[in-house]
Amino acid sequence: MSTFVPKPHTPFQWTPCDTVEQILAKQEVLKSELRMRGIKLTWTKPEETLLEAWLSRGDRRMGEVIYEAWQRGAIFDAWQDRFNYTAWIEAFAAASLDPSFYTHRPRSLQEAFPWDHIHTGVRKKYLLQDYQWSQENRIRPDCREQCFACGILPLFVEARRKNTGDWWKCPEVRPRNANGNTQTAARKTGE
Repeated sequence: MSTFVPKPHTPFQWTPCDTVEQILAKQEVLKSELRMRGIKLTWTKPEETLLEAWLSRGDRRMGEVIYEAWQRGAIFDAWQDRFNYTAWIEAFAAASLDPSFYTHRPRSLQEAFPWDHIHTGVRKKYLLQDYQWSQENRIRPDCREQCFACGILPLFVEARRKNTGDWWKCPEVRPRNANGNTQTAARKTGE
């Protein structure tokens, strides 16, 4: 069982990562409720989850932490027998950074993320709407049924034009209009 790490460029990038105590409590519930013959469960250690969160949600200051952890013997940390949690905590202290800043604090809806300059195709505004919907227990309908203009389609305009048909499961790309802009059959919902 892997622990959930809210990743960049997803609707949950605004969500804090669970603390060690929360992770252990959830694992205990699963252990007690999933006791049945034929099921073998393995777990991600909470400290390994924190390392994954630090590295995936960090900013440029994490470079110093990584270097410091390496100098303290952190190497091949993906191998459970080589994972050196103490080296990472010491590295944060040496860099005068609080590890919980990267993992446990809720992010403001207006926060500029260190990864915002990386364009994945899906607009941040679309991800924010998905996040807000999740807080209301709403689920976005399948985009193959209704396009929500997430932003990804314009990246594949030429490929979409050359490869027509239903297998794309997204709107057809219409020819450029008089202004030279590409149009799609996408319904602009929630922009």
